Amino acid sequence: MVSNGSNVRWIICSLTLAATLCMAGEHDSLLSVLKQNSFDLQHKKNSADSGQLEYSWINPISIGYDYSHSNQFDRTQVNRSLSVRVDQPIFKSGGIWYAVKYAKASRKVGDLSIEAQRRAMIKQAVASLFNIKKSQYQIKKQKLLIENDRIDIERKKEQYLSGDLDGSFLDQAILQKNRDTMTLFSLEEGLVQMRESFGNLSDMDPDKARLPRFSLVEKERFLKENIDIALGAEQITQKGYFNIMTWTRYMPTLSLQGAWIKPYKNGSIYLSGYPNATKSYYTYGFRLSMPIDITSYHTIESTRADYLRAKVTLDDKRVEAENLYDAVLKRLKVIDKKSALAKEDEALYASLVSSTKEKVAAGEMTLFDLKTMENSKAIRRIDLKIYDIERQLILLDLYEKMYDGSV
Repeated sequence: MVSNGSNVRWIICSLTLAATLCMAGEHDSLLSVLKQNSFDLQHKKNSADSGQLEYSWINPISIGYDYSHSNQFDRTQVNRSLSVRVDQPIFKSGGIWYAVKYAKASRKVGDLSIEAQRRAMIKQAVASLFNIKKSQYQIKKQKLLIENDRIDIERKKEQYLSGDLDGSFLDQAILQKNRDTMTLFSLEEGLVQMRESFGNLSDMDPDKARLPRFSLVEKERFLKENIDIALGAEQITQKGYFNIMTWTRYMPTLSLQGAWIKPYKNGSIYLSGYPNATKSYYTYGFRLSMPIDITSYHTIESTRADYLRAKVTLDDKRVEAENLYDAVLKRLKVIDKKSALAKEDEALYASLVSSTKEKVAAGEMTLFDLKTMENSKAIRRIDLKIYDIERQLILLDLYEKMYDGSV
């Protein structure tokens, strides 16, 4: 069991990245500079977009300069004027208030979405580091297996030449060495690809980067800090504000209108009969309006359905998070069983090594026998290291979804 109490003591640290990933902001350093810059620019764009959205209800002030030239009735007339005009809604049945709230909620949704993408990329980089180390252990293990295969071939070759063994057994030993050698080649090729994948994500040297350590957190904390659940909750808030905004579009709107105009005189005549024609003046007023749109019902129902769907999606995300946590527990139990078996085997091989040394000293066994046992013991020790990495990769699935609220 790995769910609580003493059963989790075999895991070392809390579910936060240690070493290069544990300190605030330091986990970003695992990603390449280009990747970090890309996420920084995404956050800046999201901030700019939400700022634009927050103030979108404010209409621009129109500044204009008018010029006209006419020679009607064979008399030149030139009119010029400078104007400043405003047509600004000041009441939209609550729509302005909720437009501001919607913009702020949209910013949170955008930041969380970017954070989720960033954490997924960090997970890829960390997984690549673990898999590189795992592949290195597998290559080391495979070389030991091949060494045992060669010893087995030498032993069977001597038995075959002495007539004590059928040739088919020697043939099978040779084929086994070839199979293990081909497996080694595949592992080496895979290691090259893993290094390439890591290089696409990070500027670090994978051989110098320190591996992080993870541990299991309580299920309640995992659900509370789950980034998918946090994003789903923010999307409900966002779509709720947008739903209110939508129906306020079809409610009465009160707008303030105003203008300041400065005419200029030029030409042979200028509005004769009107005194002080070049004196500046202003106008102001109010407009009360309400659109009548036959599609309004369907538009409102569409946004309402989107809002309700966001609630269903959040419930679905909670179920997915619970299933992920439960699956991690089950996978950890399997790894724990594999590790226990490897430890038993290692202890057994350690005993066999000790006994074989005594037999070799007594002339009852050969150095080939001793080397085989020593290699087998080393293989099981390597298996323990591989299982530890696999355990960390499983826990990495939880780390990816953990969110501390800082974006």
